[in-house]
Amino acid sequence: MRVVRDTAINVILRPAAFFQTMPRRGGFRTPYVFLLVIGLFDMLLLSLFEVLAAGPTAGLAFAVHAFVLAPLALTLSGFVLTTVFFVFWRLMGSSQSYETAYRTFAYSYAISPVTTIMGFIPYLTLAGLVWWFALLIVASVYVHGISRLKAVAVFAALGLAMTIFVTRAEHYVMRHGLTRPVAHMGRPASRTRMPPSSI
Repeated sequence: MRVVRDTAINVILRPAAFFQTMPRRGGFRTPYVFLLVIGLFDMLLLSLFEVLAAGPTAGLAFAVHAFVLAPLALTLSGFVLTTVFFVFWRLMGSSQSYETAYRTFAYSYAISPVTTIMGFIPYLTLAGLVWWFALLIVASVYVHGISRLKAVAVFAALGLAMTIFVTRAEHYVMRHGLTRPVAHMGRPASRTRMPPSSI
């Protein structure tokens, strides 16, 4: 756990230095465990939010479902998203392996608990997305040897597309009363919007 914590802190506070020194090889186990631990911590945060919003019973039920499904979801989404980014990195000129791409994605997930907390506040999800794509740009430069200009152009375009999607989704949720501020947790749980991880 200490290794995961220290790695996450380095990614969050010193991303350029971290990705410059990130091992390109070493197997999938270490980055997968990192991704899994960070993802489960995410689920813990969401479970606590559910306890505050809907009570201990609902919070426990959410936690049970989340912790049962989270490992499978993290495993599948990790490899699927890595495949997508691997294709983009290769098209941009990267010569790194799929394993390196997986490591890049897994460690970029370090910010997820922070962006999950940010997601409790409507529209701050967008700041989390910007942060994540900024990390991917840094990783593209220092891990995959892609020029900064090219990395910014590609990931800015991807980020813009996702930002438009998230903005419309947030607007729809707010407009139809499907969310409420955290400060008003005394209202029925049916009007609570569970803030998904920004990543």
